[in-house]
Amino acid sequence: MRVTYLLADAAGLWGGVKIALAQANALVARGHDVRVVSMSRPPNWFELACEFLQVEDFTPDAIPDSDLIVCTDWVTVPPAVHAEKGQPVHLVQGYEGCFESNRAHRDFIEEVYRLPVPKIAISQHLQRSLQDQFQQSVAYIPNMVDHQTMYPVEPPRPLGRPIRVGLVGPMSVGWKDIQTGLETCAAALRRGLDLEIVRVSNTVPDAEERELPLPMEWHVKLDPAQMGEVYRTLDIMLGSSKGHEEGFHLPAVEAMACGVPCVLTDIPCFRGHGTSRYAQFAPPQDPESLADALISVAQNPELRAELRANGLRVAAQYTKKGHMDGLEESLKRIHAATLVQA
Repeated sequence: MRVTYLLADAAGLWGGVKIALAQANALVARGHDVRVVSMSRPPNWFELACEFLQVEDFTPDAIPDSDLIVCTDWVTVPPAVHAEKGQPVHLVQGYEGCFESNRAHRDFIEEVYRLPVPKIAISQHLQRSLQDQFQQSVAYIPNMVDHQTMYPVEPPRPLGRPIRVGLVGPMSVGWKDIQTGLETCAAALRRGLDLEIVRVSNTVPDAEERELPLPMEWHVKLDPAQMGEVYRTLDIMLGSSKGHEEGFHLPAVEAMACGVPCVLTDIPCFRGHGTSRYAQFAPPQDPESLADALISVAQNPELRAELRANGLRVAAQYTKKGHMDGLEESLKRIHAATLVQA
């Protein structure tokens, strides 16, 4: 198949971009003709195995003839439909219509999602919510973790002093709720837990966050392979996202793959990995309850061992092969239906 990926910003160091680029490379390895078309420069943190085209805009002339055009967010869907250069496919890694930052565009986003464009979701809660809201069939493929870079330390490292608590994501994205994560750590510190925040961001933090009176170790704009090295130094991973805006939250599952016990907010994407006790959950936007959970995990070695073992099993579900088998099958099915309609 001839497959074109449309990425508004292929250079941005985001989990969703990483997944799309990894898909493109894997499809090339499976014998498909793949290209990435973007309005940005190519990524300097990811080695692409396919052709990369930088364009000024997604005009019809800028989009090559293809069998399938994979739209990686809502803004890339209308250009793909308008271009008529191949069957559009909407890869959904998060529903942008519920983002507070998109409030002014919400009606248009809903119109885009109502278009009869085949959709593929990377989590079951996304699949269900999209099907309920837009009354369309949505395919589900399990997301993937790079297990070559995300692997555990064996034997498990002893609990550190201070306890290293990972908090990953940009403060600027409101629904990541990094503020609650910081308040959680501050509450645990007040209650006597000796901890250090290992703060990781894919964007440059503002001065106010850097100047907070909290013990913090900073890592900014790390390459994906470097993330595994940081995860393996952690004692606990804290995920503080506040609601259904979170589509999958790759860092939490990557941390599990590295054998790190997790404290997570009780939201759909974090609860969607199975029924075992793979994380200690607490209500979102509740720093005191999250601090309770953090202290409980820090003080209970049996609980840490249980969360580590179950977290490793959760992460093992998300393999590159399983993800690509599901993606390739879905794309082939969509292409075959297109040929029949033609």
